[in-house]
Amino acid sequence: MKHKLTLLALAIAPFTVLAEEADADKLWSGEANLSYIDSSGNTESTNLAFRSGATRDGETWRNIYKLEASNETAEQEDANGNEKEVRTAEKYFASAKAEYKFGASSYLFGLLEYTDDRFSGYEYEASATFGYGQDILKNKVHELSADAGIGYRESKEIETGDVLEEAVLRLGALYLWRINENTTFDEDFSTEIGEEKTVTKSYTRLKVKINGSLNGFVAYEIKHTDEVPEGSKNSDRKFMVGVNYTF
Repeated sequence: MKHKLTLLALAIAPFTVLAEEADADKLWSGEANLSYIDSSGNTESTNLAFRSGATRDGETWRNIYKLEASNETAEQEDANGNEKEVRTAEKYFASAKAEYKFGASSYLFGLLEYTDDRFSGYEYEASATFGYGQDILKNKVHELSADAGIGYRESKEIETGDVLEEAVLRLGALYLWRINENTTFDEDFSTEIGEEKTVTKSYTRLKVKINGSLNGFVAYEIKHTDEVPEGSKNSDRKFMVGVNYTF
């Protein structure tokens, strides 16, 4: 219950600033990615992934929201030699980040993240961090921002039901390269260093405009946890090809 209340509190907090900038122009921007891979041959598998994000960038506050969901099934042979479809991956992720801008390029932030990965060995992983960030580079070609903070993480193991509570140090960075008017490259990196485990995530993408707001993309995502429950893998890797819609 504690982690749900914490998540709710920070998720609601960014909305308190909306009234301050209600008359501003074009505050919202966002995107949605959809990838689908159907493999056949020695292994029959289907992978479907959805990833979306929305940003409200006002004069004083910048609010960033992310939602992700992925599902993978594969044909496997049971003890009787019969082929059946088995779920091999299922993951849901949500985050809310509020940034308070001050000075020319600095900000204070509060971030909530919640992960439900059915095959990670954990029933859930939730964290709340607070800290300082800076927009290091911002021009027509390149954008780079980085932040650092401290906070709290809670993880519940599926097998034992044990709940791990720990303090964490978070480091994060976002990079965008506008290669030309039709092609962009971006990288989203973060690591949370805790007393019990360190979780590092990287999402790398190349996006090419197809027409108007529609783009094609290829992306590579990796999540590495140095200490995991017995029977779980330390790293999850995913290669994605799909379409992207921006607004």
